[in-house]
Parts: sequence; structure tokens; C-alpha cells
Amino acid sequence: MARRTALLVAAILVAALGAALVAIYVHNVNNNALAKQQPVEVLVAKKIIPAGTTGAAAAASGALEKRTIPRDAVASSDVLDDIQPVANLVTNAPIFPGEQILKAKFGKPGDSNVLTIPTAGTMAVSVALDDPNRVDGYVVPGSEVSVFLTANNSTRLLLPRATVIAIGTRTLVPSSGQNGSQNQSSVVTFGVTAADAQKLIYAESIGKLYLGLLTKDSTVSNLPATSTANLFSS
Repeated sequence: MARRTALLVAAILVAALGAALVAIYVHNVNNNALAKQQPVEVLVAKKIIPAGTTGAAAAASGALEKRTIPRDAVASSDVLDDIQPVANLVTNAPIFPGEQILKAKFGKPGDSNVLTIPTAGTMAVSVALDDPNRVDGYVVPGSEVSVFLTANNSTRLLLPRATVIAIGTRTLVPSSGQNGSQNQSSVVTFGVTAADAQKLIYAESIGKLYLGLLTKDSTVSNLPATSTANLFSS
């Protein structure tokens, strides 16, 4: 009888302990879930902030706003809720509408103005391209691209391979859509020889340039120009 009573007491204690552990686990899960949902104030870009803009200038231009978001939606631990820590620093790259303002996006004045020319005998040349013309924004500094020119009712390869050394937002241009949306227009800077620089500069003045994104193994053939006369030729 005593043995049965001891076993019963032990079973009750084990059950109680198990229930307590489950309760603690559920409590911790709920606390973690609530912590993730806790609202946090962060700074967000309302419009494009070009590279080289000080934090103070961005705030003064009305490019920033505070938003309250769930804690688990915070992009990084260095997200800012006040611009003062970077008021005298400049953006290292463009910040686009809707982006959270991170301290890592800012640096000392002059840091963002360093442009590295790839090799001796080359120079930096910039042209303006809309998003679709630069592979919908997938072209970034360091990308290898082919450059095509559409002019005089035909399209032809202009440069088989060129290196992109910088991307810098210039302006927003209204689209032709009825919804009033805007297309981003950016300046793409290439590191090219003088001969290729002449081609780029002249080509931009007479037609429309398009980029084709390459890998290191891509090969590009210099085909005859495509026009209405041979558009459907094999």
C-alpha cells in the first residue's frame, strides 16, 4: 500500500512538473512573439536621396519620415530613428523611397567621391540610362556589359564588353503611364579607352543605348545591324 501511494505521489509530481515546464515554454513563446510585434519607430526615405547628401540636408529637404513598424520588420540593428548621428556624414550610395535609413549607408564627406579607374589607358565616361535600358537596375559597379545602340531605325552592338565603375541617380522622369508612376533614371559610368569613350559619347547623342549584362564567360558576336528589313530573318 505504501509503495502504491509513493508511486502515485511521484506520478502526480512528474505530471505537475511537466505542466509547469509546458506553461513556462508557452509563456516564453508568447513573450518572444510579443517582442517581435512591438512597434518600433524608424526613419524611412520618402524620396530618392542621392549619393553624397548629408544627413542634415536629407532631413531639411523633406526626404525623411518616421514610421512605426513591427520590431521583426526592422532591416538592421543600425537602423536610425533620428538623423543626428549622421547629420554631418554623407550617403555612400543613393537611398531609394521606402528604404530604412541605416547608419552604415553614411560615411565621411569625400568617401563617396572616390572613383577607381580600372586600368592605365582607360578613362571614366558617364551616360544617362533609364532602368529598362540598364537591365532593370541589375547592372551595378563592377558589372561587365555589352552596349547596344538603336539609331536610324536599326540596332547594333556598339561595345562588345565594357566595365561599369559607378552608378549614380540623377533624376526621376515621369513615365507615360496613366497612373502617374515614375521611372528611375541613372547615370552609368564606364571605364573605357578613349576610342570607346568617343563611341559612347557620340552614340548617346544620336540614339538610345541599351546594356546587356555579361558573365566572365559570356561571348558576344558582332552581328549585322537589326532593322525592319531583317527583323524576322533567321
